[in-house]
Amino acid sequence: MGWFGKKVAKFRQVPDPYFSLHVTAKFLAGVGIGVLLATWLPVWTGWIFIGVALLISIPSARIVLGK
Repeated sequence: MGWFGKKVAKFRQVPDPYFSLHVTAKFLAGVGIGVLLATWLPVWTGWIFIGVALLISIPSARIVLGK
């Protein structure tokens, strides 16, 4: 099993609350990128969504990417 396979196996073992946070963070990151691409809102609004998404994804990313 390669590096990617190991990470997928670890991701499947993530507890449900962390998985929910991970999915929420990905959603917020997508919303933030979409807001950045839309020119009808100020640029800082998109960065807030991306920042919150990064903060939310830290616990699950540590589990998946940890050794």
